[in-house]
Amino acid sequence: MNGIKDLLVGEHSERAFRMIVNAYQDKVIRFISLFVSSRLECEELASDVFISLWKNKENLSDITDLDNYIFIVAKNKALNHLRKGKTELVDLDSFQVDAFHNTDTTPESIYISQEEVEILNAAINELPQKTKMAFHLVRENKMKYKDAAEILGVSIKTIEKQVAAAVAKLKERLSK
Repeated sequence: MNGIKDLLVGEHSERAFRMIVNAYQDKVIRFISLFVSSRLECEELASDVFISLWKNKENLSDITDLDNYIFIVAKNKALNHLRKGKTELVDLDSFQVDAFHNTDTTPESIYISQEEVEILNAAINELPQKTKMAFHLVRENKMKYKDAAEILGVSIKTIEKQVAAAVAKLKERLSK
């Protein structure tokens, strides 16, 4: 994505911006939904993320990791939105997350039955809030532990422990 980032300040900036929006929009909306319950508000906040990106396009050459930058902006937009009291806080322990929303089909996944998917989703939804967020970033968005730690403002070891706890919980639920 760094090539696209460089194009944002060139003559093809609108085209590059559209490519970034197309690549990240669903992921950003899904990430914001971990904080905000209203789908409409999530979409508006995602739009705000991309507007901020566009307004700040001249400074993007200083950004070393566009993925992290976009998710950090999304987190900040969601948290600022919650601080302003425009919406109620979401209880993530009761929020349904479909962990298989953006996954690619693999030979292994073909053999997972719908029942097993439901069991896995139920187990994910039972995870504590921060563990669920770490698992979401690492599993669904395929982020590196370091990047997820930066976005959530915790140490890499914390992310490792949270993802390991999530995986252990999922293994436990599947073995029942």
